[in-house]
Amino acid sequence: MRRILFRYLLTEQAAPFLVSVMVVTLVLFLGRSMRYTRLLFSSPSAVEDLGRVFLYSLPYFLAFAIPMATLLGILLAFTRLASDNEITALKAAGLSLYQLLPTVAMVAVSATLIALTLSLFILPRANKALRSLLVEMATSRMQLAFNERVFNDQFKGMTFFINRIAPDGTRFYEVFISDERDPRVQNTVIAEEGALLDSRGRKELEIRLFRGMVIRVENERRTAQTIRFQHYDFSVDLVSPKVGMLGRGETQFTLDELNQALAIAKPGSAEHFYLSKEWHKRLAIPFACLALGLIAAPLSLQAGTASRLSGVVLGLLLFLLYYVLLSGAETLAEAGLCPVAPAVWLPNGLFAMLAAVLWRRSVRERPFVFFTVCRHLVSSTLAPGRDRR
Repeated sequence: MRRILFRYLLTEQAAPFLVSVMVVTLVLFLGRSMRYTRLLFSSPSAVEDLGRVFLYSLPYFLAFAIPMATLLGILLAFTRLASDNEITALKAAGLSLYQLLPTVAMVAVSATLIALTLSLFILPRANKALRSLLVEMATSRMQLAFNERVFNDQFKGMTFFINRIAPDGTRFYEVFISDERDPRVQNTVIAEEGALLDSRGRKELEIRLFRGMVIRVENERRTAQTIRFQHYDFSVDLVSPKVGMLGRGETQFTLDELNQALAIAKPGSAEHFYLSKEWHKRLAIPFACLALGLIAAPLSLQAGTASRLSGVVLGLLLFLLYYVLLSGAETLAEAGLCPVAPAVWLPNGLFAMLAAVLWRRSVRERPFVFFTVCRHLVSSTLAPGRDRR
């Protein structure tokens, strides 16, 4: 009997988990692929390149999709069980909610192990392969992720404004460039026309501008120079770890490489902060599967969700709360108000404690005050509308 129940509960959680993984991964991919539209659809091999980008991006998407899918899968499963009164039937048969905990824990632990494997071993290699692919695509087709009439700042220390881009993407007109890569000198370049030169086989983009001027300001001497030109060449490094279009360099490091980089980086520096944050996030985000999974089952019972749609909304709100807490804690750490490690692990700790409280109150059939107040507020808000009907 217990084996049958165990398999039944696992099946109930596995189906929405797998569907959630696929849906969330697809949404994340569609959102990110928009950044590479000009690169992807500029040659006849667009479909092949799109497949390669998706393959190399898949571990990155799964790193975020699996924690969310764990939450949604368990939440939707227990929402259905509660709405069909199957939880009530199990209690009437003498089963405690604690006896359902092993199935929830098995799903959460399995998701955590998968996410850890992706984060520690597969993700760095996939990021490195994706970066190499984008560099190859950019240099071979001479395309950039520029948009017309928009300030493009995807390169560290440089801002581009292009009024018009030719259909083939290799020439652009009415160009403004702010170059602050050298902290001692600020260059402002204005040109009537520009072109991307053939940079195949190199890790940088060669840009040639025509008929314009360079305004050069030296910060220390507080002097300015204006230089007019007929053509002006400069290069943009595509493999620098600071290039925003391709992501920061520490995302390609394995855990050992992160440890080596941390040993070299100066404590208190921006580089040390980002390396330390990346090291802890490699572990904290996979373990979020455990915290979010354990909180999902009692949350669905305490919140009293009556449909799968309400369960999806509740799950998305809960994951949004987790992400807001993580972002806020990282901001505090970046400002030096708290250490990096407690900041990154804070959401996991809070959700784990809340899960323990919800399990305890659900087993004792004691409602959580917050959800009781929310239900009363919703009922009082909808009551006038029902009375008018």
